[in-house]
Amino acid sequence: MAVYRRKDGGLASRFWESPETVSQLDLVCVWLGKHYKKYVHVDAPTNKTLAGLVIQLLQFQEDAFGKHVTNPAFTKLPAKCFMDFKAGGTLCHILGAAYKYKNEQGW
Repeated sequence: MAVYRRKDGGLASRFWESPETVSQLDLVCVWLGKHYKKYVHVDAPTNKTLAGLVIQLLQFQEDAFGKHVTNPAFTKLPAKCFMDFKAGGTLCHILGAAYKYKNEQGW
């Protein structure tokens, strides 16, 4: 399956659901378990749930801050931040912050 980046700024969910991408999230999953143990111990993430969370975060960004929004409150995080699959990379910190926020809000 060919995975490509959409030109319209929309979400490429097929990329995040592909087995190749899901398998690359191994290091992120291990890093989160090690550095955000306090926040992920109740709902331990898997590669597939992390991919789903990334899709949700990207969709939220598009809905709230995308180019079709007339007066966005913030700018979107660059897509390359979500493509950093290495341990301790920006994707790790984005997902760690999401889990921390979820835990602190009691979701």
